[in-house]
Amino acid sequence: MKKYNLFFLYLFFINLTNISAQENFPKGYFIMPINPGMPVSLSGAFGDIRTNHFHAGLDIRTGGVEGKNVYAAAEGYISRIKIQNGGYGNCLYITHPNGYTTVYAHLKVLSDTLQKYLTEQQYLQEKWEIDLNLEASQFQVRKGEIVALSGNTGGSGGPHLHFEIRDQNEDILDPSQFGFYELRDSALPIIEFITLKTMSTDARINGRFGSFNFPVIKLGNGLYKISQKISAKGTLGLEVLTYDKTSNSPFRQGVNEIDLKVNGTKSFLFKANRFAFFNKLDMNCHVNYEKMNIKGQKIHKCYVSDGNTLNNYQTNSQNGLFTIEKDFNTIDLRISDSFGNNVGLYFDIYKESDGDLPEIKPTDRTRTVLLENFLAIESPYFNPKPVKIVYANEERNLELLADSGKVVTYVIDLKYGLPSQLFVDNQYVDIPVNVILKKDKPILNLSNANFDMSKALYADNYLKVISDDYRLDFHSDIVPLKGLAEVNWRKSGTISYPDKLKVYINEKKPKYLGGTWTQNAIQFKTKEYGSFVTLYDFNPPYISPRVINDKTISLRISDDISGIAKIEAFLEDKWLLMNFEYKSGLIWAEKRDVSKPFEGNLVVNITDNCGNTQTYTTYITPKI
Repeated sequence: MKKYNLFFLYLFFINLTNISAQENFPKGYFIMPINPGMPVSLSGAFGDIRTNHFHAGLDIRTGGVEGKNVYAAAEGYISRIKIQNGGYGNCLYITHPNGYTTVYAHLKVLSDTLQKYLTEQQYLQEKWEIDLNLEASQFQVRKGEIVALSGNTGGSGGPHLHFEIRDQNEDILDPSQFGFYELRDSALPIIEFITLKTMSTDARINGRFGSFNFPVIKLGNGLYKISQKISAKGTLGLEVLTYDKTSNSPFRQGVNEIDLKVNGTKSFLFKANRFAFFNKLDMNCHVNYEKMNIKGQKIHKCYVSDGNTLNNYQTNSQNGLFTIEKDFNTIDLRISDSFGNNVGLYFDIYKESDGDLPEIKPTDRTRTVLLENFLAIESPYFNPKPVKIVYANEERNLELLADSGKVVTYVIDLKYGLPSQLFVDNQYVDIPVNVILKKDKPILNLSNANFDMSKALYADNYLKVISDDYRLDFHSDIVPLKGLAEVNWRKSGTISYPDKLKVYINEKKPKYLGGTWTQNAIQFKTKEYGSFVTLYDFNPPYISPRVINDKTISLRISDDISGIAKIEAFLEDKWLLMNFEYKSGLIWAEKRDVSKPFEGNLVVNITDNCGNTQTYTTYITPKI
């Protein structure tokens, strides 16, 4: 018996996934770039769950206003200036002698010298969005030197400074590990609930197959418990809705560490001290993607899903899943923030036995449950009824497995094939999926649509796909994609005005994707599943002047359907730099020579994604 235990421990340790070890980041090297020496309040911390990625730095609050001084966190040189419509907006990079790079994003403007250089480069290249890589000798900065003013540009949801620290490999690092005096936190993380999921065909939780939430009760002193009794069997996965709170901010923030032990043995450990850029989209596998998109809940999986290549984990041999083998199983879940504040949830799972099942409300109809790669059929009958599964080349007659006196269940593992038809007691039952897209066979061909998923799949996907001339239902956005899916959608008949007819995701406000027509087929790319339609856009954008004089040129622009694609402005036939804030629709001119007034004939052309153009013209006469 002792030899078996030693062998089991050996298997456990050799199956540890690579994880960042505790690192000794230099303390006191950097100063806080906003109000150095004063305590700061954060609206976002390192590791927050955001759309498609973990948050890469600190969001430092600026009191709801723009224009706060932004200081260089240490000596170095300006290595990059990037201006973009979304994302980081106006962004500055400083490379330091110790090999680290600091990043300052959502800026309003750069310091005078840098802003003058930027404007000159934009005029030389005749483009507003620009990415400039600079030499070490061009712009050296001192520690504490003002390099910019804070703003609200790009994808910012309000005025703040986004601040990052990266290493020489471009890995993003947790700034709170660098010993900033201004960062203080004594508040404990919070656990709202856990989810237990059945992850094998024989798995049940309180007599049922599926995914079940269990609310927690806060006991105080950082301890939580679950009040209800849980019985289970088979292999389970655990997920947790948890987040951190800081002492001086109302915002939810990310946690630094999640540690799960089952029966005293480590099952799963997640550590968020650093993330690599190359696989940042794998955050979509780390979270419960469906609940994040449908309910807005940011739930951590305490297991590593197929296709997840993040190296922030240690797991057991089941990638964090665990199998109920003992009559009495202890679960120890600990959550920590970046400052060592931690909480713990402790509860028990009993091994399910027929005499120990809770009272289950009988179902009033046969229903199917799709969970991961499992298809479960639940029947309302008290006695097991025959199930007939029809595959392409055979029929199988099965019996439902009685899991309780009121609900009977059979579970099919779809990894072994997708049924074409399903009958319970000779009654047809709808199957919630009709396509399996294999990662090693990522091409799907239908009568009027083809899908190339070779760059898109994390793992095998189980989907419902329906297409006709008017709508292409390509599952729904509850399964993440790691890259772009390439779709070719064919329609019957002749397409009129193909340059105005493009593909959109069919949401409350249609989301433009575009596409290119070849006769009656349109090719487009998508980074998410969903329902797609084609819509015409014949309407040009709108232009409304705000302030037009010899000192200021500003206008507001918008577009109904396809969105703004191109902004062009000319003053006396010379290209004029226009800044754009997409959240407000505001555009404004930037002078190349600030000493000269705006003068002459102004022409502003705004073009949408379907090639519709609106033009505004006026003549500017300088004031005497």
